[in-house]
Amino acid sequence: MKMFVINLKIRLYVKLLFFLYISVVLFVSLVNIESIYSRMIIFQPLIEAQHNLIPFTTIGNYIINFYNYNFDIWFFNIIGNILLFVPMGILLPILSFKFRKFFPSIILVILFSLTVELLQYATQLGVFDIDDIILNALGGSIGFLIFIIMKRRMS
Repeated sequence: MKMFVINLKIRLYVKLLFFLYISVVLFVSLVNIESIYSRMIIFQPLIEAQHNLIPFTTIGNYIINFYNYNFDIWFFNIIGNILLFVPMGILLPILSFKFRKFFPSIILVILFSLTVELLQYATQLGVFDIDDIILNALGGSIGFLIFIIMKRRMS
């Protein structure tokens, strides 16, 4: 009975952590504090967004023209998009047995990433970029791999 209560507590903590994680992803993806603050001070409208529907265009541009970008821009747009979805790849299989297989887990990561990109497009609070979905899927895959490694070490 005691083990059952501990497992329930752990599951509750994981669910709370997942909810917090989803909230952070949505906040980071939809709220750009710096641009809101600068527009309030200067009273300038948002610059026309450059959406990308062609896979690997943004990624290729950042890789080929690496030295034309500040490190912060390159890091947050490439590495940041990957790291942002690593926790989802770890947490999904912990939350549900359905996501203990790679394919269902990554499909959900891709669908969530697509939802975020569509929200950015619809609200104009970001730019729709197919490369973000690719990088997010890579992050979810890395997270899933981390989950598998942790599971094997605990067994």
